[in-house]
Amino acid sequence: MQAFNPEEATCCKDGYTNDTAVTEGLSEKVSACCGLKAYDQLNFMCCNSTILAKPAPNAKCCDNDAYDEDKQMCCGPMENKTILTRNSSDHRCCGRDQFDLKTECCCVMNDSLKIQPITSSCCGKESAVCGTEAYNTSNELCCQSTVVSKPASNAKCCAENAYDEDKQMCCGPMENKTILTRNSSDHRCCGRDQFDLKTERCCVMNDSLKIQPITSSCCAKESGVQQQKPTPQPNCTEPNTTLCGSACYNPSSFRCCEKNQGKSQCRFPGQCDDASTVYNPCTHVCWDGFVSEWKSWIEQFHVSHGQHCCGTEVYWPRTEICCDGHRHAKKENTHCCGGKAYNIKDPQMKCCAGTLHKLTLLCRPGHDAQCCGSVLQTPHNVCCSSEDKEVLYSAKTGFGCCGHLYYNASLWSCCAGKLSPVPKVGQHQSVMIKESRLLSVNNLNETDLCDEMQIGTVESVSPDSIVFSNVLKIHGRNAMVKPLASPHILETPDRCSSPKLIPGNSYFFDEVKVFTDFNHNSILQSLYFILSKCYRP
Repeated sequence: MQAFNPEEATCCKDGYTNDTAVTEGLSEKVSACCGLKAYDQLNFMCCNSTILAKPAPNAKCCDNDAYDEDKQMCCGPMENKTILTRNSSDHRCCGRDQFDLKTECCCVMNDSLKIQPITSSCCGKESAVCGTEAYNTSNELCCQSTVVSKPASNAKCCAENAYDEDKQMCCGPMENKTILTRNSSDHRCCGRDQFDLKTERCCVMNDSLKIQPITSSCCAKESGVQQQKPTPQPNCTEPNTTLCGSACYNPSSFRCCEKNQGKSQCRFPGQCDDASTVYNPCTHVCWDGFVSEWKSWIEQFHVSHGQHCCGTEVYWPRTEICCDGHRHAKKENTHCCGGKAYNIKDPQMKCCAGTLHKLTLLCRPGHDAQCCGSVLQTPHNVCCSSEDKEVLYSAKTGFGCCGHLYYNASLWSCCAGKLSPVPKVGQHQSVMIKESRLLSVNNLNETDLCDEMQIGTVESVSPDSIVFSNVLKIHGRNAMVKPLASPHILETPDRCSSPKLIPGNSYFFDEVKVFTDFNHNSILQSLYFILSKCYRP
């Protein structure tokens, strides 16, 4: 098992052999797996475990090849497909040939498909071949070379049988499927049985699938708490996991509640033991090894005068700072970056989405360092960003950003964060790549960050302007915040190069560009960051 950063790489697993492999340079946010190799779904495709460049935006697979469905057709039997140049949009496959729907039909004649004039007597039937047998596609299905009657208009195959997807389910392993009567629209398969999503979960137990109550310990990731009894400590080999007692967990979503080494202050005798506990910080709180549900601060608080909880420890807010459950000595200009503390005015320290980077160790000058999510960009990378994602890509010629997607300009065009297929043959096609990405306040150099900018709430967007309300003018170096008259209009002469903006959301902007803050969760935190970093008394 290999450790990797999902911001910069993708881990693929073979479902049959359980082999795994890491593809570097492609974030899990935008990738898919083709066997053990990851690929970019926007510009590439997987055909029979082979990664191919898309010949067109709506390309499809034809056996081991890719084809443009607008210009080509994939015809022939399943084991011997061939790609044909499509004669018109009215043409369809008939065996390994194509026919015109307006003037011809495809008929089963002597167990083979033949193209006939539309006036032929066989044209009244919708026919096809299933193995060596002809069948009517309007009321029959071909399931594993067997002709079966359709039980409903939306029937599907379940091995060699047909089932009604609205009323039934096809469950079980690939080699041993079974049809079940669907109990409700909330039911899903769990092995050869079904479970209710609202009240149950499907868990892997002793290498088999078992239905358990939603409160079961195997569902701790969805519920709040899972007590870990002391057992031999495992090695945490899964990506982004660390050890909590005898269990592995992902610290980006969960926390480990551990008992302090000193005297226990447990308020509930019998409920605090030495076993560490994985818990959900959104629904539970940890104090000295004991996990309880969130309550009001009066009920929850039980430390000495002047102390507060910081994860599994107590801290003194007058002399210390608490960063994501870790306490640090409070110094001048100290701010949190994830669980670490740093001097916000130090040009050699860069905080990227909760990950602190020391630029001197990376031989990167402070003014040149750019974040992309939690990682730092290099000259060989491109960072594409949208409202909720920042994705790092390897730079390629002929590609550009459209939101968080990195698109091939020969396939797609971009306008205001929206991708569209390039114009069809015969239409004028510009060779210029239009880029549209939401810029990050965190990547502004100190001069631009600390100079005058505005922040406001988007009211509406048109092709040539953006209307903001509740606008504040900010000057970080002077620690000045001033309200401006509403509405405030930002002209956008080239709307296609502007990012996609969501009405009701707040953004930073200057006279030309619009920015967001990927590092902070609120406008107040963003303002505090800017004023703290820029102000020089």
